[in-house]
Amino acid sequence: MKKLLGALATACALGASQLAGAAVVNFDSPALIDIDNASGRAVYREAGFALSGEAAGFLTIDGLGSAMTGALVLLDGSTVSLMANDGGLFSFAGLAAGSLDTQGSAALRITGIFGDNSELSTLLALSQLGPLTAPMWTGLTELRFMADGDLVIDDIRLDAGEVPEPAPVALLLLGIGVLVGVRRTAPAGKAGLAA
Repeated sequence: MKKLLGALATACALGASQLAGAAVVNFDSPALIDIDNASGRAVYREAGFALSGEAAGFLTIDGLGSAMTGALVLLDGSTVSLMANDGGLFSFAGLAAGSLDTQGSAALRITGIFGDNSELSTLLALSQLGPLTAPMWTGLTELRFMADGDLVIDDIRLDAGEVPEPAPVALLLLGIGVLVGVRRTAPAGKAGLAA
């Protein structure tokens, strides 16, 4: 019984490791910006991702954002690009965003570039800072954020690593089914020997 439960726990742990990798870029460490003065480009790194663009177009500010600990300010007309540090594929699950001017409005265009070089884009109208419903995109190599008006971005929810394919999940479920079947037949075999 202990061996069966141990094998089942191992199978579940291996399957769950395929699903791990969720990350949130929350801009809580504004000192992480590297600026190349020669090119005018800036890079902010957090949670396994790099956000880059023109240094004059974006900055992280402490005491701003959904948790008031840090956020990204993206100035009107600026574009920043987000990629995984390892260059791999990732998923985008949403973010918090709003107009920097609480009395005004702004818009954020999000463009996803996928592993097959296809692109999808969405335009979000912004008012006060808050969580936004954004499309769930998987298999991305890059995300681009373009500001129409001065805006604030926070809590970009990502999944570092590819979304598991159905085959490994099916194999995990098949393995669990076999283990349960072995466990159910074991007591019947022992009862037959006692007779």
